[in-house]
Amino acid sequence: MRIVFYSTNSNAFNEETFKIKVMPQNASGFSALSLAHPEHDFFCVTQKPGMFLPEDKSDNAVNQKICFLPQETDIESFTEALIALKPDLAIAMTFWIEPYDWLPVSDALVGEKLKAAGVRTICHSVETALICFDKWRTHNELARLGFVVAAGVFCDHDLYFCAGSNKEVLRNVYKESVLAQIRSLQLPLIIKDTTGLSSYGMTVAHTYGEVAGYLNSKRNNSNRLIEEFIKGRQFGLEIYGVPGAYTVLPPFEFSVNQYGITSPKQSVKYGPCELTDDLREMMLKLADGLGLCGAAQVDLILDDKGDWHIIEINPRLSGMSFTYAAACGRSIFELLYTTVLEPATKVIEPVEITAELKKFVISLKLPLMSESQMKELLSLPGVKILNQTNDLAAKQEREKGFCECILAAQEKEILQKAVARFEKLFPGDAIILQARKMIA
Repeated sequence: MRIVFYSTNSNAFNEETFKIKVMPQNASGFSALSLAHPEHDFFCVTQKPGMFLPEDKSDNAVNQKICFLPQETDIESFTEALIALKPDLAIAMTFWIEPYDWLPVSDALVGEKLKAAGVRTICHSVETALICFDKWRTHNELARLGFVVAAGVFCDHDLYFCAGSNKEVLRNVYKESVLAQIRSLQLPLIIKDTTGLSSYGMTVAHTYGEVAGYLNSKRNNSNRLIEEFIKGRQFGLEIYGVPGAYTVLPPFEFSVNQYGITSPKQSVKYGPCELTDDLREMMLKLADGLGLCGAAQVDLILDDKGDWHIIEINPRLSGMSFTYAAACGRSIFELLYTTVLEPATKVIEPVEITAELKKFVISLKLPLMSESQMKELLSLPGVKILNQTNDLAAKQEREKGFCECILAAQEKEILQKAVARFEKLFPGDAIILQARKMIA
């Protein structure tokens, strides 16, 4: 069978100023998959940076199987390039970009055209991708599916500020109604950009005055969702599969910042934690309700009463994908093959890989380092994957990037020794101190 992995990118990407380095290379995982399954012919089609897919400057054998299309390639042309390979099956390996997390929609549009051309495709639907892209639509869809959601108020940016340019309006009734509804919510409140990437730009407010001040300020530059802040421990997990055959992976706990929010650039992930029957059934209900098809990531909160709450759904590969790959000792390609491709083509039961997971796994963000330093770290016991992003054009130090380090072992002591080594290399680093506390 001819199988193509694909992913699109709607944004300009400057590979001269934004550097991504993964060790071991994604290309090695792709090569291993090809060798392990000679009955199939695998290809990759993407646009830079092509996260998770083989690197552009990999070995010749891999280069013959991967195609980086020009940045200006539109959906129609991208689909034509895929069809030209005459695939029997296409699998979306969607990644993410700033500021809008809309690449699942882009890949879904390609998926629809592929299906119309008669190509079997594993990709979320456009409707599912749009529901997850807009946090207000996500909020309403979760409620429709019967999940408990935090009380919230939607604020339409244009209507909230419409009186400013209309001299006939003496007072903005829409604005008054939004502020009145907000006062019925229980403090503290969290303010979210409805279409932003992950938790970037989220703000926690402890008074109604703080919320009004935020909404009236220049910081309010798009639609906003104001919700009651759910107190509890924060977790995340991934779901792989197709309708009727889903694999729910055990959750990982996330560290939080001083505001009680998980920071994508500074968080520590530790686990795997227990996948209880109630959580698994909850995730299967979510997957069935949304008709998930492929890979998806879910952010969760476990409140003080022991109840789970769904915070966000990302219908794509995520910042957890490398962590799960390291935990089960598989590449992301092999993970997708066993949990998505086989159930879709052979009509088999969901794959149970929980038993394969290492007992202790941690992901933390280390400071940027040289390639030689990365190789040295990769040789340490327990270190499985390094994933560094470096924005050379960033003006502020904290925006330049980080090196994600993922460790996995059967003994906690191996992780503890590695983190102790990190403390000597990067003394006083707050993220390393947080990691030490989590694995104490």
